[in-house]
This record gives sequence, structure tokens and C-alpha cells, in this order.
Amino acid sequence: MILILHIPYLMVLLEKKLNELFRGGTQIYVNYPAVSNLKLELPKIEEQQKIGSFFKQLDNTITLHQRKLDLLKEQKKGFLQKMFV
Repeated sequence: MILILHIPYLMVLLEKKLNELFRGGTQIYVNYPAVSNLKLELPKIEEQQKIGSFFKQLDNTITLHQRKLDLLKEQKKGFLQKMFV
């Protein structure tokens, strides 16, 4: 059996599952029996790719809006400097 995985999707899924298994306060550990019995339900590769693509596009949109916000903050700073000169 060949198992095909879309890495960005797999990373999100693993992070979620491992967060459920973490134990401890400041010293976090995962015990072997919990990890050895970990079962992941994986959708077909096409769905994994669509999910991964969605999150990548979302990250890109957030990055673009952050850049725009940074430029607007700089513009505001410039306007305020001109007002009080």
C-alpha cells in the first residue's frame, strides 16, 4: 500500500493530535503508549491538497494585509510629523 500525504495538511493534523496528548506543566512529555496508539484519519490526497492550498492562500492574504497595515502606519506617522512641524 502506497501512502501519499500532503505535508502542510499533515503538519496541521499532527500538531492538533499531539496537543491532545501533551502531559505535564512546565515540563511537557508524551508517553510512548499514547503515541504508539495514535490513529490519524487521512482524507484523500486531493482533499489534503485543497486544504493545504486554502491555508497557504490564507497565509498569503494575511501577509499582504500586514504589509498594507505597516505602510499605512508609516504614512500616518509621516502625516503626524508634518502636522506638528
